[in-house]
Amino acid sequence: MSREPSAPHPVPSREATLAEALLMMMAVLPVLFSAYVSLSTGDGHWFQRSGGLMVLFSVGVEYHRKYLLRCLESGTPSWLVASSRPARLVTRFWRAVPFICYLSIVVGTLIWSYGDLLFT
Repeated sequence: MSREPSAPHPVPSREATLAEALLMMMAVLPVLFSAYVSLSTGDGHWFQRSGGLMVLFSVGVEYHRKYLLRCLESGTPSWLVASSRPARLVTRFWRAVPFICYLSIVVGTLIWSYGDLLFT
């Protein structure tokens, strides 16, 4: 009994993965900057507001990912689909995005809700 090799699954392009990485950086950098500002001023409202930005950009990553998965599953030719297998780093990042995204949504919500209490 021989098994035919299955067709390789389409993978996202480097550009699509880069867009997700950029959105995740936009989710994390304001939190880091506002934590520094809040620590220097002793006022936690900057840190608290950055939690909202973290959630916003993380939801943007999730939306982009769902759109990309729909394109990959439907076979729609797009700049989102890689023409060749991406590098190992891109593949690892692609697999880690859901975990990073959901974690940042939870952490962002906690910061958004209770972030100012850390500075009182």
